[in-house]
Amino acid sequence: MSVPPRIGFIGLGIMGRAMALNLHRAGFQVAVYNRTRARTTEFADLGCEVASTPRALAKMCDTIITMVSDPAAIGEVMDGPEGAASAFQGGNALINMSTLSPDCTSELAKKCYAAGVVFLDCPVSGSKAAAEKAQLVILAGAEKPALERYTPVLKAMGKEIVHAGLPPAGTALKLCVNLIVAQLTTALAESAALAQAQGIDPALIFETLAHNPALNCGYFSLKKDNILKRDFPAAFPLRHMLKDARFMLAEAAKRRLELPVTAAVERLMTKSYNSGYGDKDLSVVLDTLAEPL
Repeated sequence: MSVPPRIGFIGLGIMGRAMALNLHRAGFQVAVYNRTRARTTEFADLGCEVASTPRALAKMCDTIITMVSDPAAIGEVMDGPEGAASAFQGGNALINMSTLSPDCTSELAKKCYAAGVVFLDCPVSGSKAAAEKAQLVILAGAEKPALERYTPVLKAMGKEIVHAGLPPAGTALKLCVNLIVAQLTTALAESAALAQAQGIDPALIFETLAHNPALNCGYFSLKKDNILKRDFPAAFPLRHMLKDARFMLAEAAKRRLELPVTAAVERLMTKSYNSGYGDKDLSVVLDTLAEPL
C-alpha cells in the first residue's frame, strides 16, 4: 500500500476501542465516530479527529471500518442523509468487522459495489484481551487483491487473517466459529453447575482439564475466573452471542439443517437475557442454570 489510508473508525465499544487504538499505535491516521460521544474523548486527546456524523467521517477518510453491535446499528451509521454511505465515492473502502447476518453482509456488499467502493467482510475471532493485544484472528470475505491491499491495516489489529472467500464468507465463517464458542461456554457452565449440585468443588474441573492435553483449552482458562468467582465482567456480552446464535439457527433453517445443541444453547441464553444478564459476559449462563426450575 504505497499511500497509507486515512482510516475512519465507527464503533468504540469493548472491541472497537481497542482495535482503533491499535491502528493509531501502528501509525495510521485515524479519525473516529461513536454514537456515545463520551467514548471519543480519549481519541481526541491522542490527536485523532472526532466526526460529528458518520457522513462527516466518510468525507474526511478514504477507508471506513465499522465495528458495531448488529444489523440495526450498521443501518443507523450507514444509511440516511447523515450515514457514511451518503459520502462514499469510487475508490473508497469499507471494512466491516461487526458480526452481522450473512444477508445483511450481502446487502452491504451490494451497496458498496454499486457505489464503486471496495468492500471487505472481516469479522473477528477473539474477545477483549485479544483485541487489546492486537491478537485477533480476522475472518476475511473479500477479493484477493483487496485483501492484499488492506492486509497492513488488518494486521495492525490481528495476528492472523483467514481468507474464507468472497463476501459474505467471512461472516459465514464467524457464525461457525461462534457456534463452537457458545457451546464451549455452556458446556463449562453446565459442568460447574453439575459439580456444585454433587458437592464437588468446580475448581477440580479446571485442575483436571489442565492435566489433560486433549482438553486443556485456552478458552476454558480465559473463563476460569468467571466460573469460580461467579463474576461476569463482559469480555463477550451475552446479548451479542444470543444475536449470533439466532443468526446461526436462521442460516441453518434456510438450508433445512437442524442444529439441536445450538437451539438448546439459544434457549438458555434467551432465559439468561430475560433475567437481565444481557450486558454481562456470556458465561453468566452459569447463574441462570442455578435459578430454580
